[in-house]
Amino acid sequence: MSAVTGGFGPLLPEERADAATLVRQGFGIPREYFDRSVELFGPGVMRGLRAGPEAGRAGQLVGCAAVWPMDQWFGGRPVPSCGVAAVAVDPAERGRGYGSALMRGLLEEARAGGAALSALYPATLPLYTRLGFGRGGVSFDWSAPPAALSAGPPPGDGWIRRTDASDASELAALRRSLLATTNGLVVRNEGLWSFALCPDGVPSDVYTLGGAGGAEGYVAVAPPADRKLNVADLCLLSPRAVRLVQGFLAGYRAQVDRVTWRGGPDDPLVLLAPERGVRADACDEWLLRILDLPRALESRGYPPGVAGELILEVSDALIPENSGSFRLRLSEGNASVRPLRRTPNRAEKAGGTTDDAVLSLSIGALASLYSGHKGPHVLRQVGLLRGGEDAVALAARFFSGPAPWMPDRF
Repeated sequence: MSAVTGGFGPLLPEERADAATLVRQGFGIPREYFDRSVELFGPGVMRGLRAGPEAGRAGQLVGCAAVWPMDQWFGGRPVPSCGVAAVAVDPAERGRGYGSALMRGLLEEARAGGAALSALYPATLPLYTRLGFGRGGVSFDWSAPPAALSAGPPPGDGWIRRTDASDASELAALRRSLLATTNGLVVRNEGLWSFALCPDGVPSDVYTLGGAGGAEGYVAVAPPADRKLNVADLCLLSPRAVRLVQGFLAGYRAQVDRVTWRGGPDDPLVLLAPERGVRADACDEWLLRILDLPRALESRGYPPGVAGELILEVSDALIPENSGSFRLRLSEGNASVRPLRRTPNRAEKAGGTTDDAVLSLSIGALASLYSGHKGPHVLRQVGLLRGGEDAVALAARFFSGPAPWMPDRF
């Protein structure tokens, strides 16, 4: 069936109730939660798609989504990105192309506004993979009995103190060190901070922790309920901070049977758990879309001491500027990208080298490579990338680093 485009643009005030209905129908989100989210992120966060005349309901809202600017860190540097959430289409109009039209309008607008990337948690994969999204990273739900976290007496030179989190600037300053040493974490705006510290609309209790040199992390916990303790947010920057939090959480063993938290594949509480019982209750993959290929590649950081040159042959059915051949040159942790006006003969690529200098892949596969979620050897093994041994080995060095993850869900 041919796609219906309608009119895309900012959500109008008189359309807010209709958008809330679409989000409730799509995700079961109640009106009060929708209104709270819009207020936290600002009324400009919502976009709408209206039906065209061919649908018989011209001008009526048939789809909506939330989008906001945010920096996302890769290789120790922030990359301009945008978060996308609450993508909803009228159930009576599904299958008419409204979802694709809504996302195309949203991504084109974000790219024009300077975003190099876009990230979202998918309710369905086919729609987003057709639009050029790739698997970008993970978010784990971990849990453990409190006793499994107990590592003996807390360090004598450490401290843990309850803090006022109404102003998250102190927490953001601590978290910045975490952003710089991993991949995939986002810089939180007011809305994301509220979701992190008040996941159900009720403020968590926040504690900073550290030693004589100052704070080395923080932990936010919700009040125990149903014999469970939910760690709403967590930032641990030192071995001492990990041990302090282990002792703090183990202290709830009389009140709860299980502690839950969100983290990555190399979560410090999991790695240092002294007893069995820690388990991964869920693992969600988030998707990443490269909107501006040169800017995305030039904005991220790269491992020091790695240098070289690759030709990337990229296909992007949605954004023509991302399609074609690009020369990626890496030196001293910085990348430069130059589009090639024509596809050189294979023997001429990368200054006269062989086919090994060339990687061919889709924009979605490039997103998985870019984030570090999937390496070039795996992508080639499953047919998502073509390239010789030398090029694949060089790409593996270019995009090496910590496994990408984020605790934030949106």
